[in-house]
Amino acid sequence: GINAEYGTQILPFTPCVFFATQSYYFNFTFKMLVYIDRATGEDHFSDAYTAEEAFGGAVLKVPVSWGYYTDNEDVVLAGENPSAEGGDEGGAGDETKERKLNLVHQFKLVECNYMNKKGFKEWLTDEDNLTRWKKYLAESLMEKDYKLSEEEAAKQVEEGKMKEWKKSVTEFAKFILGNWKSVGIFHDVQEDIEGAKIFYVGDENGDTFYYIKDLYRTDKF
Repeated sequence: GINAEYGTQILPFTPCVFFATQSYYFNFTFKMLVYIDRATGEDHFSDAYTAEEAFGGAVLKVPVSWGYYTDNEDVVLAGENPSAEGGDEGGAGDETKERKLNLVHQFKLVECNYMNKKGFKEWLTDEDNLTRWKKYLAESLMEKDYKLSEEEAAKQVEEGKMKEWKKSVTEFAKFILGNWKSVGIFHDVQEDIEGAKIFYVGDENGDTFYYIKDLYRTDKF
């Protein structure tokens, strides 16, 4: 996939490189790894953006940036067009633009207004959610090891994987609750209560999105 050296902006197309040798042409297509919400089937981000694992690998941490965008404006590769790279910084024409985070604009994310601090705690401890997430953990294990059967994956989850995951997510939850005044919560256009939630934290260290990794499957496009 396209990695971090390409910057933190996503291409609106899949780039191709063509090589010609005598009468033979070789087409090398660089595929992008996209993270898809297991519940809604919507794309939430891709490996065109820099990401690192945090909280025991249960969470992906992705730097984001603010910019001014119109609804039909594409986000382009870093360095290709400085004025569009992170949205305009301001100036002429701002009356038609909206200040957004780059990933909110690119993936048409919307703010999750119904989740307050109490709702966040309930979301994490809801029995239906925990049952669903246990299934997602098993699916994630099978995606990493194609030889693993559904029964074997479920057994691994029951015998310790779920406990490890919950411990890591609990640490993440403490971090979010401790920074609640700087937190924003987003989800995709379906606004599905079962869908993955994306957590924004803006503080002295910058602007960051946090994704609970196993709520997503990945695919290459």
